[in-house]
Amino acid sequence: MKYSIFLISVFLVSFVQADVYKYTNKQGKTAYSDTPVVGAEKVVVPPVMTYEAPTIPTKETAAVEQKKESTEESIPYSYLKVISPIEQSTVRSNQGIVNVSYDLQPALQKGDSIELLVDGVVREGFNIQGIERGAHVVQVQVIAENGDIKISSSRVTFYLQRSSKS
Repeated sequence: MKYSIFLISVFLVSFVQADVYKYTNKQGKTAYSDTPVVGAEKVVVPPVMTYEAPTIPTKETAAVEQKKESTEESIPYSYLKVISPIEQSTVRSNQGIVNVSYDLQPALQKGDSIELLVDGVVREGFNIQGIERGAHVVQVQVIAENGDIKISSSRVTFYLQRSSKS
């Protein structure tokens, strides 16, 4: 019973809106009140900002979205090339760090990922570290969600040069 009275009073209070008045008190400071005071001016309080949360997809809406995406034709990739390092170039890095960059046309599509192979081994990221001096081969591939290779760049051989230890 007490709980229901509390809920009713909370809802009633939320519907009641009182006017707000701004005035300067005896100490010379700005004060606010819900009752008019001599010399007070009425303040218009802006509405409360609200936020509508995004809807959480259900299994049904997710299935519809997936079907929609699968029916949309994906544009086949036409071009994938390793830009850096350049074929047969020498990279000088005493720390054994090599930055690999590539050009892909058209841009990477949803669900696909880029994979970098250094000497035939998949590496994380395109700023590879810990490379020993000597000849190395890099290649970039676009991998579909199901693991199929959509397009591969040609293999690029480069040479890492490091200062020898004395």
